[in-house]
Amino acid sequence: MTIRDYEPRDFERLFEIDRVAFAADLAYSRAELRSYVRSPRCRTLVAEEEGEIVGFAIGCRERGGYGHVVTLDVPPPRQRQGVGSRLLQAVEARLAAGGSRAVVLETPADEDGARRFYEKHGYGVAERVAGYYQGGRDAWVMVKRPAGAGGGSA
Repeated sequence: MTIRDYEPRDFERLFEIDRVAFAADLAYSRAELRSYVRSPRCRTLVAEEEGEIVGFAIGCRERGGYGHVVTLDVPPPRQRQGVGSRLLQAVEARLAAGGSRAVVLETPADEDGARRFYEKHGYGVAERVAGYYQGGRDAWVMVKRPAGAGGGSA
């Protein structure tokens, strides 16, 4: 498996993956996804295996010196095969190289598997946000600070 930068020709496959990886109230609209992949403050990384895109991640630089993992998408047949872990590590490395001193993300509060995945990768729950997602689902805001980073807010 290789991790590479997004190319515009990848868009339809990324949109398709987002639709199968998440419930309808969590998946991005075509316009939302396009705005992230085009944003100069964001980087989209693509996992590819034997010419097939098997996942992607979007990380953005935010004000205040932190990075934001906007999404980490792996289609269900490819989950639990290391694709998400590789993508997460790659997007964290890109954010750190850009000066991020902490990384934040959101995950549905009712999806314990996702929370455990991020905890396994060093994230801790910072807060629960009621009604964060379309449809009213709550989210966990999770934060990871690199070893030796200060304890300030993300």
